[in-house]
Amino acid sequence: MGICYNFFMHHKIIGYLLLFVGLATLFFAFTGMYQTFVNKKPVIQVVQLKPLAVNTQYGAVEIQADVINQILNISFFVLFMIFLAGLGSKVAGIGNNLLKTERLCETLQSLRHEGILAQEERIKKL
Repeated sequence: MGICYNFFMHHKIIGYLLLFVGLATLFFAFTGMYQTFVNKKPVIQVVQLKPLAVNTQYGAVEIQADVINQILNISFFVLFMIFLAGLGSKVAGIGNNLLKTERLCETLQSLRHEGILAQEERIKKL
């Protein structure tokens, strides 16, 4: 067996594992977004503000904190899910690149065994 086979044998398993983990992370992020915005599943309350009272020249104005809390919590949730989707995309891309390298190495091995690669090297020397 060649050096390519020994070096990349374990990379194939790691490549499939990273591809699966990346796609699972993407699926989790998009499922979370879908459940939140279509099924109206509540988001985790990260920010909980109290109602604000602002004194103006016309008197005290009370600002309801429920609306502000909801907007801030949904914003944080969306940013987190976008981060997870980006992370899943990168991990799946790394797994895909490992698999591409493995396929390239296997192709070079098969060409070397068939003697095609040796013929091409002689042509290049001419």
